[in-house]
Amino acid sequence: MSLEQKLSVAKQWIQESETVLFITGAGISAESGLPTYRGMGGLYNGELTEDGYRIEEILSGEIFTQNPRLTWKYLKHLEAHSSQAKPNAAHRALSELERRTTVWIATQNIDSFHRDAGSHNLIEIHGNLHDTRCTSCEYTRRVGDFSEFDDLPRCPC
Repeated sequence: MSLEQKLSVAKQWIQESETVLFITGAGISAESGLPTYRGMGGLYNGELTEDGYRIEEILSGEIFTQNPRLTWKYLKHLEAHSSQAKPNAAHRALSELERRTTVWIATQNIDSFHRDAGSHNLIEIHGNLHDTRCTSCEYTRRVGDFSEFDDLPRCPC
């Protein structure tokens, strides 16, 4: 089956469906110029960070609890690499499709590109870089970038 035929079949399935779920990961944002964390050309390529941990360990709840400054160091690093990138045609296409039918997007990405493109029915599996929450109280805040944080974000509590 040719690519054109496959796309035609996919279009028909979507039109006949009540709800469609798209599952996205690093590949969709790579088209925006955002480097992936691992793999060829990734920020970390499966190697240990300069602090001697795998990126997955640094971003884990365990390390965050033990050493939040270390986790925030790498969150800032990731945010700096994504700050100039914007949603691409694929993000916008999914948002447009959501206006026509019921679409849900489950994404591993933390870049907020689906939201920035206009999608609302999101399951952000790993959260996102822009919604911050205090670990001691219920305070939440959406931030555009991390330039205001010298060290750790501070809560009014």
